[in-house]
Amino acid sequence: MKILQIMATSGGMGGLEQHTFNLTNALAQHCDVSIIAQSDYQTYFHENVNFIGFDFSRSRKNIFLLWQLIQKIKQIQPDVIHAQAGKASAIVRAIRPWLSRNIQYVTTVHGTKKDKMLYASFDAIIAVSQGLTQDLPSEKTHVIYNGVLPVPEFTADQRHMLWEKTKTDHSQLQADRPTVVWVGRLEAVKHVELLLNAFQGINANLLLIGDGSERLAREQQVIALGLSSQVAFLGFKTNARDYLQLADVVALSSAREGFPLVMVEALQAKKKFVSTRVNGVVEWIPAQYLAEQSDAQSLHTALHRALSPNSDADFCTLFDRAADELTVAAMTNKTKQVYDAIAKH
Repeated sequence: MKILQIMATSGGMGGLEQHTFNLTNALAQHCDVSIIAQSDYQTYFHENVNFIGFDFSRSRKNIFLLWQLIQKIKQIQPDVIHAQAGKASAIVRAIRPWLSRNIQYVTTVHGTKKDKMLYASFDAIIAVSQGLTQDLPSEKTHVIYNGVLPVPEFTADQRHMLWEKTKTDHSQLQADRPTVVWVGRLEAVKHVELLLNAFQGINANLLLIGDGSERLAREQQVIALGLSSQVAFLGFKTNARDYLQLADVVALSSAREGFPLVMVEALQAKKKFVSTRVNGVVEWIPAQYLAEQSDAQSLHTALHRALSPNSDADFCTLFDRAADELTVAAMTNKTKQVYDAIAKH
């Protein structure tokens, strides 16, 4: 089976991109796999993936983009085309009449969309959480959770070294306090201001890993709230998931998500998790560790509860389930089953 993945993002690095890297590389161990993606992403794919660099910074309606993509696909002659997320799906739907009728089409829905009719024309639809299946045709929709590669557990010495390195740059942090870690883009949709408001009265360090347009505003908020002795902005880290090893609790404060990889990585690393009520998270995390949207007091309560040692027992079974279900191997096997099923029709 010849599989073609299409990822039409242009320069970002988030859950969608990580999902596509992991799935494509894993599929390529057993299948003939090509991917058409922005040239910047080539280094993230294994050598056995046929990578085709493309300029997706152009509009999805750009006639030259569509024509060039048709020519590339005709050269590859895939059995299955798998479009990752909205832009790729819109492009594939537009060019489908000019491609072979023997091709089967799969799309993955990664986030909330007002108009889901875009996906209805595909032969199979994958949603990364149950919450994203609303208004999608049930007979062709499959829920496949995002998986990650195993998160290696740090030794005590490795954890100590990373802590000391972090402490060197951020001397206000205190080793005798528990630590909460947040990972993401410092953008409005991530609602970091809510997390900072909720952190008032929490006796813990807060490590914010990531960068974005809201960083200056959040740094000013930390000063205004009197949290400078507890909060550290670490910036973008290529090894961000290593910093989960420093966490007693991992937090998420987003306004919306599809199925956040930071939750998957936290559970794989056996870290307790607190979040606002967003897609995916509500299907996994116990209700007492979920906060209402825009409710800082609700998030404060959830953080306080998770930082208590009494909360450990609430997550033990969840860690085991994540180790079994939220893996790249499980995600890849279920995706391959979808390909096999539509190929028989």
